Parts: sequence; C-alpha cells; structure tokens
Amino acid sequence: MISIIVPVYNTAPYLPQCLDSLVNQTYRDIEIICVNDGSTDNSPDILKAYAERDSRILVIHQENLGLSGARNKGLESARGEWVMFVDSDDWIGTDCCKTLLSHTDKQTDVCLFSYIREFANQSFPQYLFSDKKMVYQGSSIHWLYARLIAPNDQELHLPGKIDSLSTAWGKLYKTSLIKEHGLRFVPVRQIGTEDLLFNVYYFTWVKKAIYLPDLFYHYRKNNITSLTKLYKPHLTEQWNLLFRLIEEWITPLHREDLEKALTYRRALSLIGQGLNITFSPVSFMKQHGALSAILSSHEYRTSIRQLPMNYFPIHWRLFFEMARFRSTTGVLCLLKLIKFIIER
Repeated sequence: MISIIVPVYNTAPYLPQCLDSLVNQTYRDIEIICVNDGSTDNSPDILKAYAERDSRILVIHQENLGLSGARNKGLESARGEWVMFVDSDDWIGTDCCKTLLSHTDKQTDVCLFSYIREFANQSFPQYLFSDKKMVYQGSSIHWLYARLIAPNDQELHLPGKIDSLSTAWGKLYKTSLIKEHGLRFVPVRQIGTEDLLFNVYYFTWVKKAIYLPDLFYHYRKNNITSLTKLYKPHLTEQWNLLFRLIEEWITPLHREDLEKALTYRRALSLIGQGLNITFSPVSFMKQHGALSAILSSHEYRTSIRQLPMNYFPIHWRLFFEMARFRSTTGVLCLLKLIKFIIER
C-alpha cells in the first residue's frame, strides 16, 4: 500500500483537482491522508465531501503548524509500505502509483520521477536527468546523494536547477526507513526550506534508488503571486541554520564529495538570498548593506572562492566574479536586472 500525504492550507480552488488525481489512480491500494493545517477557506468542506465518497481518504484537522507540521502529522498515521507527498495545489498522473511500484523491488529505498511546471497558460516538462530509467547503487548512490545537495561541476551552467532533486514531492519513500530512523521535517520557519534537510537525512540510508523519466508530478506555479509576498526577512538566518545542520550531519560521514556539494550550495544560495534582498521594501542603501554583510562573511567568501568559474555562462560568471571581489554594487545591480526580467 502507498500512503499519500496531502498537507492542506487554504487551497480550495485547486484542491478538487488534486484529490481527483489521487482517488482516480489506477493502482487502488492507497490511503490518502489529508492534513488540514488550520485552513480558513472552504478546504475543510471539500475534504469532508471527498472523504464521505471514498473510504481511503483520512482527514486530520490541526491548528496551523506549517507545511512541515502537516507532513509530520501525516507520517504519524501512515500505514503503507511506501509514502508519497503531494501538495494540495498540485496533482499527479493517473498511472503514477502503478508505474512507480512496477519498477521497485524489496531492495529499492526510493523512487524519483520527473515533473511538469504548470503555469496558468503554459506547461514546462522538467526531467531530473535523462529520458531513460536509471538505477543507482554502490558508488552511483554516493554521486546521487551529493547531487541532491547541489549541482556538480558540469551542471553549474544551470544554477537555477539547484533544487531539482531536493523536493519531498516527486519521490516514493520507503516508510520503514523513515520510521526506523525517526525522520521528520524541520519547520520551514527555522530553516527556510524543509525538503532539502529531510532528504539529506533520508538519503544517508539509501542503498538503491530508481529514477523514472515519467512526468507524473504537476507542480503548479501561479503567475499571480504578489512580488511583495516573495520577500522573506529572515531568509539569510534561516539558510545559515540549514547549512549548519547539514554540515553537522555530513561531517561524521567523512565524505569529501558531500562537503564539496555543501560548499557549492552555500555559494549558489547567494542568488536566492540576493534576489530576496531586492524584493525587500527598503532603500537601495539598506539593500546594499544587507548584501555586503553576506559577501563579507567568512563562510561565503570561502565558498565562492571554491566555485569553478569556467562552468558558468557569462552572466553567472560575472555575478560570482563580482561576488568574489565583494563588488556589492555590481552584484546588486545585476540582481535588480534579473528582478526586472522576472517582473516582466
């Protein structure tokens, strides 16, 4: 059986499409654990209606604890051999569960699959790797673990794909592995992004992974998101804690490849942190000061120096060269240009 955990918070316009994709799975032996995380819209009514029609749906109500808290609550009730996470504004293909299980065996610890970025009027397929099935065991598992943390040298030409592997959705996890090691999601309000750390923990014990190119997961990206809501005032502090927790976890493993990946992750995070600063509603000088503090810190200076610049396209090479020499004004102006392109 597969336990599908669906955290729900104020997603009433999209929730029916999500639930329809689950109840209509061609593989029937599933349980759908919907955790209503304190929704204030009519999401609870939608959940109730679906649960009354399908006994495989379990609805749990809790106060608002965030995405991590909702997922953790779902894990407590999961009874399946496998666990999958689906966000309530996303959906999966009808044959997803059936196909994933057909490619797993008793030795498989995780199955990864590709996805589609769904905008209002356009869809963009996102293949994690190639368009062929791949099996990771032995040394290739080590490579996959490091790649989970950050792109390798050859992939640095696409720094925007840094999180393509780190999401909790788009994967089929072995429940026994999660419960045996007591794995849980750390709240996003503490570390800025909960998925990466969970996977860093989980992949420590993965001995066999399967990759399928099938575009089963549909990840909704709405264009209507207000840019003012994109600013996260504590992002730098949160990510610094995230990096520290990852470092504390991987250091006892004595894996140079993981340490290198974390170095790349920290350096590449300058893009996200810098863009976040440009979204802040403060003056240019205050933005300049916030960015300068990051570029001047020892951890980031060290990380940037270790980036192999030859793999970057010209605009990102310029960005990181300016960051290396702490040209805060140049970096900030380039980030504002990127922000302008995003806004258009």
